[in-house]
Amino acid sequence: MAAANKSSVSADPFSCPVCLEVLKEPVTLVCGHSYCMDCINDYWDKSDKEGAYSCPQCRRTFKEKPELNRSTVLTELIEKLKEVTDDGANSESYAGPDDVPCDVCTERKLRAVKSCLTCMASYCETHLQAHRRSEVLKRHKLEDPNGNLEEKLCTKHQEVLKIFCRTDDTCVCLLCAVTEHKSHDTVTPEEARAERQSQVEERKEEMKKKIEEKEKKLEEVKEAIEKIQSSAKREVEELEETFKTLLKTIDHVRSEVTEVIKGHERREVTKAEVHMEQLEEDIKELKKRNAELAELSHTDDHIHFLKALPSICFLLGDEETGDISVNGELLPETLKMSLSDLKENLQEINGWEFLKTSEPGPDVPGHILQNLQTRNGLLKYSCPLTLDPNTAHRNLHLSEENKKVTSEEEEASYPDHPDRFDTWLHVLCKEALSGTRCYWELEWSGKGAEIGVTYKGIGRKGEGDESSLGHNDKSWILVCTDSSYAAWHNNEKIEISAPCSHRVGVFLDYSAGSLSFYSISDTITLLQRFNTSFTEPLYPGFGFVWDSSVTICSL
Repeated sequence: MAAANKSSVSADPFSCPVCLEVLKEPVTLVCGHSYCMDCINDYWDKSDKEGAYSCPQCRRTFKEKPELNRSTVLTELIEKLKEVTDDGANSESYAGPDDVPCDVCTERKLRAVKSCLTCMASYCETHLQAHRRSEVLKRHKLEDPNGNLEEKLCTKHQEVLKIFCRTDDTCVCLLCAVTEHKSHDTVTPEEARAERQSQVEERKEEMKKKIEEKEKKLEEVKEAIEKIQSSAKREVEELEETFKTLLKTIDHVRSEVTEVIKGHERREVTKAEVHMEQLEEDIKELKKRNAELAELSHTDDHIHFLKALPSICFLLGDEETGDISVNGELLPETLKMSLSDLKENLQEINGWEFLKTSEPGPDVPGHILQNLQTRNGLLKYSCPLTLDPNTAHRNLHLSEENKKVTSEEEEASYPDHPDRFDTWLHVLCKEALSGTRCYWELEWSGKGAEIGVTYKGIGRKGEGDESSLGHNDKSWILVCTDSSYAAWHNNEKIEISAPCSHRVGVFLDYSAGSLSFYSISDTITLLQRFNTSFTEPLYPGFGFVWDSSVTICSL
């Protein structure tokens, strides 16, 4: 660094007074002053007085144009100086990515040593000499190199910002101060800085407190994770002891229950880790802003201070990240009771199924055991249904207190209604099913029937897929004929191979996102199960071909 400074000082005597660059093809006049050959020729060519030749520095006049000869001594000295600069100073005197470059350097930019607020330019040591020597330029205001001189200019008048307007909370130039800000409360930037400095200190203190709070919360989350993992480990160990006494036939249940606990652990740990990551991000951001405030509080650049302060002082949200609650009992009470039932009735163990609900919460256990392999296990979820005449196509006739529907060529005298299907032979039930488990059975006869559920938003008019059960993303159906079954959803067909039965059972577990269709005869056979996440209440619905009927069974 010392070498660089030395080179800069040494280079000054070898600078051309006209272009202020290091002399190129130096020539020396009889008065002793040296110039670039091209610079002195251009100067004389542009002289106002024809045939007058003078020295630009001492103003000595020559009657005839002096003969210009290249100064060999100066050329050699400058070449040696360049070697010293290149070897000794290395690249330290050139502007790097983090440096402010000289605005005058035409080739490779040197690092600026000062910025002039009057000229609104930055200068290296060489090009700064004019400001050091000239009595006029000496009066200019110099400061440490600043790469953001544009922010010190008024965007309207391109004048230097010298006034702070308290009324509009902004920096203005002198022209602004005597025009649109004439009646406003204005002070100097120094006064405004002094007033705002206390705000910085207050913000720094707030940042410090928030960092401490976040760090404390982070420790609590870490402790919560340890408790969750400890509880999970304890539950798994207890379950291992319990299941060692059970028969080999329930081994698959043991593994699934263990997976529930592991899943709960993963979910809770993941949730806690999200909290932890958020807290770490908040702490990182607060520390960053605190460091920026600390740096800002020591800057001498008042304009930069006032402009940067609002964005840095914008605090993170004060919303609470929430506490992490640890539930030591990972198995729901309903699941424990179910396990107790299993011990008493091992004969039905193969009929139980382990189902996951779509949105576990305080009132939803998250995982449930259900015996969906036997009809008795399904009947306890039976629910009454009633056909809605306002949705029935005019060729569908309702009877038996709206429990039976038959397709006929003769139209029924239904009144006009916006919910009525006008093209497809469809009808829906009145009941909206959501947030619970429901089971119902149907008897169908004739050429075939469509049995399923749909959202209320299914289309009612026209013959497009949007109003046809099973041919859109709003409905799920089972198509029954004497020869085959098929399941439809979103216009996708699933062929089903099973013996035909005219009695069909439908089981809806809304929370678990499960819709199952069963063939009911002497035995119960699962035909198809849709697994999804229901987003709206579902309405049981039916579709027909001619001369067919469906009856909702009384259970």
